[in-house]
Amino acid sequence: MNICVHTSASRRGEAEPHVFFVGGHRLIVAAIRERWVEHPHHYYNVTCHDGRGFLLCYDTERQSWALACVYAARVRAPKSQPRRWWSTLLSARTR
Repeated sequence: MNICVHTSASRRGEAEPHVFFVGGHRLIVAAIRERWVEHPHHYYNVTCHDGRGFLLCYDTERQSWALACVYAARVRAPKSQPRRWWSTLLSARTR
């Protein structure tokens, strides 16, 4: 899947993904966890501000970005509230 990626220069002067758009949604790169090169592709394993992980691929010959993989965010279990005696009464009224 081709995507729109905005890059910024790293400390070494290389262009790195900073923001990208998938399906009309703007995703901000919070961290680049890994990067590697397999000629002619540059791969970036990134984590976004919402906790999801993505593997972005830049093809240097075609000068295009692609979304190679999506990792699900860590799902946190909701904190359960202790049941009160009146919650049973209220649920019985609504039935």
